[in-house]
Amino acid sequence: NIDENTDYATIGILAAAGGEDSGGTASASVSRAGSSERAPPLPLGLGERCCMNNKDREAVISFLEGLTRNTTDDDDEHDDDGDDRLLDNAKNLSIITTEAASSTTESTKKSAAEQSQDIQRETNIDRILEMASDHLSLGKNDLALQAYRRAMKCAFADVISVKQKLVEVKKRQQATQTLQQQSNHLDSPNATTITMTDEQLTKQQEQQFEFSLLQVASRVADIHNNMGVVHEMNRQYEKARSSYVDALEVYHNTCKRFEEKGDPDVDRTKKNVERMALACTSERERRALHEKATRIAKRVGREKHFAQRKILLREAIATLKKALGLEGETIGLSHPVAASTLIQIGKYHYEMREYDSAVMEIRRAITILRNALGGNHPQVGKNTLLLASIYERHGLNISPQGTSKEDSELELYVDALEPLKATLGEVHPEVGFLYVKIGYLYGKKGDLNLSLLAYKAALKAYGEPSSVAAVAGGGVIHPEVVSIWVRVTEHLTSLKSWNEVLVAGRRALFLLRRSKNTLFQGAAQLAVAATNGNAGAASASIGASSSISSSQPTPIPAATSSKKSHIQITSDTYYDSLFTTLQCLGQAHTSLSNYPLARDACSESLRLAWEMALSSHHNLGTTTATKTSKTKKNEALTNSILQVIRALKRLGKAYLLEKHYTPALECFLPSLELLRSSKEMESTLDCASVLGSLGFLYLKLKKFTESSNFLRECLRLYQRNGVDTNDRETRKVEAWLEMAESREGEVGVTPPIFLEIPTIVFDDENANNFGG
Repeated sequence: NIDENTDYATIGILAAAGGEDSGGTASASVSRAGSSERAPPLPLGLGERCCMNNKDREAVISFLEGLTRNTTDDDDEHDDDGDDRLLDNAKNLSIITTEAASSTTESTKKSAAEQSQDIQRETNIDRILEMASDHLSLGKNDLALQAYRRAMKCAFADVISVKQKLVEVKKRQQATQTLQQQSNHLDSPNATTITMTDEQLTKQQEQQFEFSLLQVASRVADIHNNMGVVHEMNRQYEKARSSYVDALEVYHNTCKRFEEKGDPDVDRTKKNVERMALACTSERERRALHEKATRIAKRVGREKHFAQRKILLREAIATLKKALGLEGETIGLSHPVAASTLIQIGKYHYEMREYDSAVMEIRRAITILRNALGGNHPQVGKNTLLLASIYERHGLNISPQGTSKEDSELELYVDALEPLKATLGEVHPEVGFLYVKIGYLYGKKGDLNLSLLAYKAALKAYGEPSSVAAVAGGGVIHPEVVSIWVRVTEHLTSLKSWNEVLVAGRRALFLLRRSKNTLFQGAAQLAVAATNGNAGAASASIGASSSISSSQPTPIPAATSSKKSHIQITSDTYYDSLFTTLQCLGQAHTSLSNYPLARDACSESLRLAWEMALSSHHNLGTTTATKTSKTKKNEALTNSILQVIRALKRLGKAYLLEKHYTPALECFLPSLELLRSSKEMESTLDCASVLGSLGFLYLKLKKFTESSNFLRECLRLYQRNGVDTNDRETRKVEAWLEMAESREGEVGVTPPIFLEIPTIVFDDENANNFGG
């Protein structure tokens, strides 16, 4: 599959590096579109099973429920207080989503019809009012109004019951008075005493029932007020005024409670009546101003010149400010309606690229909404996310307020969590997507523990592990889920939590293989649509990409989503993610002394790296493109070769630790040759690491002269890259060099036992700095 006229110097190195085929040729090759390829076996036993077994599922569930901890060599000195602090921090940030910490009510999980039936079945007024309050706080105004009407019906039933009992008491009182008059004609003093006691008891009961009637009446008035609030939220000001008037009449006529008598409930109701009267009077004028601003804004879309668009937007803002002033004079600036106007003003400032003004107006609106509707109202969450999106896109253009762009964005996303979970529930794609953003930002800040907690919460919000319980049966998987598992695997590898790396890495690998075909089919469809009919070219491109495959498992459908996070895997990044996952699994198995499984994973990653490098070189040599495009492809080729180098190093580690020195040498030498083929890479710490490994390996092979040469070159590169001379690795290499130099003339001498495991090959090569 290689052009005869193309010089593939690096291809020869790759072919000589591996495989067990005759002649030392590579065991896998990249074919052009339409050609066949031989699929290598799946590592880790995945080729023998198509879905997760119960043991894997239990491991995933346990992983998602547990806190991440660092399991390095210093595990005995692990700080348990650190985990406690992490747990407290995670709870404060609403990242933990256990049942105990969940703020989601049961009503969130029920349908509207079920919640309506619950309201109709309930007879306890206190419980009904609680349900109404919950619905109102979640923006479910129709259900809240229904609950208040149900409460009103129950309250009226209580009023009727109390009145009936009061009538019965008064009848008994009249009977008692009649009996008393008759007893006055009798001479017995005992009869008079009994009659007086009955009369006192009857009066006491009458007072109790009258007090109960006043309490029920006050509750009726409160319900009228609450119904007025719901109508007000629905902008039905006439209905709201009517409810407030009804409440005021109950206060006056039944409760004998009046305004300006130190009764805050009555005074507030009176002000609400007056406020709604003004709202009704000014409603037409306010609506006209809003409609005018909307008409002006529509003209903006037809303007080609930005200066003219700014003029129109300023006119729209001025119109909305008039409406805002009128709203302040009538319904008040603390009303959600005023907040809606401020948000629209903020959006217009955003269109004008006046980001500071946009942020200021939207923040002001969010404060009003939070005070008026509560922190869990969906309007609060929605507009907090709106503000966060402004920081995400243009945070660098916003004047600093004491925090960085990422910190402001992260704070807003965390603030939006509770409203979103209260509205949608713990398990919902939107909640999962928000957790992904939080996890990404924590990872960007370098806080991998909190990033992992957010990613775990995201997986649970997407329904893991149940989201793929039916994968083998054609179940649907959300596209973000695969990406999250890959990122979790990377973070756990950085934290050296090897047992958890195995759980997350296996899950990531399983999902990557299952979602591959669906991912590339979607990319092909988008390419065809983008090229408007160039289906042949798009198909060839996808076919070439799809040939870089180690297996063809049964595909599963991916859930469609218009939103894409920063970490979501695409057809362009699929193979990089697959390579990274295999490398992490190889490193974890190596660290846990599972050497056969480590070799499986490392060999698979090496085959994949070969194919990616060959594909990049093929595309570079055969595609006519611009200078910028060629530069990008050169960078892609360099990166793919670096992946081959690191795959060879990782496989060499596995062989070295198994004391299979010859296969280890066959991995390290080609990686060194590849590194020295590039001026940029020949002096890097990657090269120093390989030189150190080769020096140790030749020391084990009792070739002391070769060992000395490699170790000297390793120390030279350490010095050139600024590695401290007192660094642990530097001292170790110096000890090896001293041993090799002292025995250059000896034969058959066995190296001392303390050289048995060279920790230099344990370092994470994915980092750009030594020992990263």
